[in-house]
Amino acid sequence: MLSRVKLCLGAAAAAVALTMTTMTTTAAFAVTVNLSVDSFERSGVGTALKARSDFLGSGTIKGTETFNGHKAWDGRSGSTNPQSTKVGSFTAFGARGSGQSVIGDTSKLQVRSDNDMAWGRYSTSGSSLGNHWLDSNDNRGMTWEVSGLGKFNTLAFFVLDAADVGGKFSIKVGDTLYSSLAGADSKLRNGNIQLVKIMLSEAVTNLTVQLMHDRTNDGFGLDGATVALAPVPLPAPALLLGTGLAGLVALRRRRRAATA
Repeated sequence: MLSRVKLCLGAAAAAVALTMTTMTTTAAFAVTVNLSVDSFERSGVGTALKARSDFLGSGTIKGTETFNGHKAWDGRSGSTNPQSTKVGSFTAFGARGSGQSVIGDTSKLQVRSDNDMAWGRYSTSGSSLGNHWLDSNDNRGMTWEVSGLGKFNTLAFFVLDAADVGGKFSIKVGDTLYSSLAGADSKLRNGNIQLVKIMLSEAVTNLTVQLMHDRTNDGFGLDGATVALAPVPLPAPALLLGTGLAGLVALRRRRRAATA
């Protein structure tokens, strides 16, 4: 199910929320995945950060990765395909990057900190997130293996500068592909921010998330990747059942009191 809802978030940015709900299957049970994307312009970093914080709410943060602990590209070397992060491991896949922004080994992801790059990727800095980010290096995409954090059911992260050259940006969560989340209608502006929010109906200990473009000259950055365990709201039928049971208990108590 896909719905598009326009949201007004003030003068700093206009956001478009894409919400998709589906069923993905693991070996043990079926998990409902709710994925939504809020879109902001580069000038709306502050608003995007607040939206991320509001989404995470009172959940227990299991890990946040800003890539500040990994060496950024200095013109000769830097951290590639970071494996030991606070939220799991990241690996490039698909064809080598071919765009003008690629650096180093173009078959690998690259940690960067050159926030003034002409193609618009940058860190969502100005806060505790610091000035590094993980760059796709114009590869076809990246695989994020979320693990080593115990149980979790919530993810939030920023995708930066997606689909600004004509590519279509998609996300695969487990076995389910969310196709053309950005770039399906037209090119996005340089430096655009996509806040991706994922909630699972069940807590899990492992999850594979793939971020991808359909071409190799349209890269993107990833920053502020956060994994959390949050309370899962009861579905509407369960809420109605709970209300009905509470009413029956109250009625029984009143009858007992009247009989006494």
